[in-house]
Amino acid sequence: MQDRTDTDVDDQPPRSPADALAIIEREQARQIPPYWIFYLIWGAAWAVIGLAWFANGTGAVTAATAGVLTGLAIAGGSIASGLVGARMGRGVTGPSQLHGALYGWVWPVAMIGVVALTVGLGRLGAPVGFAMPALFVFVTGGLFAVGAAVWRNIPDYALGLGLLVLGAALPFVPAPWHALALALVGGGALVATGLWTRARAVR
Repeated sequence: MQDRTDTDVDDQPPRSPADALAIIEREQARQIPPYWIFYLIWGAAWAVIGLAWFANGTGAVTAATAGVLTGLAIAGGSIASGLVGARMGRGVTGPSQLHGALYGWVWPVAMIGVVALTVGLGRLGAPVGFAMPALFVFVTGGLFAVGAAVWRNIPDYALGLGLLVLGAALPFVPAPWHALALALVGGGALVATGLWTRARAVR
């Protein structure tokens, strides 16, 4: 009789219901795309954008400099989101493969759309300095809430709803403090949640 090797341990049936549950949870975790990366990407982008315009409001930098930093943050976040979304299918099977890719590509489209919308509002005479941070937060909150609903993640869904509330409240915060709120409250919440979600994923 041939001796059994360590490589075929996984072929054996689970020894107990607890083992079976652990196997199921492990396989489910493998099929959930690492969408926490989007939290880090756009949390960092928001921090750059918010701090840039807060610095402009205090006279530390010019509006042109803040605009360049905003453009770089949006371009970098959009490219990173698109690349992450395109690579999400690797190692992921089933419907989550398509969900991850589609969800990833929504981000650059939505963020670029926010910029286009605020530019259009500016041409109509709207106060773009207030509109852009609020729209960024509101759109991102909606994206997070939808993604969390798809993958049945209640804490992240609550975060998405919280960002929707923050986005709706930002226009009522006086300048330049609304930009600082975008950086610290919005961006900080995204980065903290991304790190927390990552920590849960690697347990």
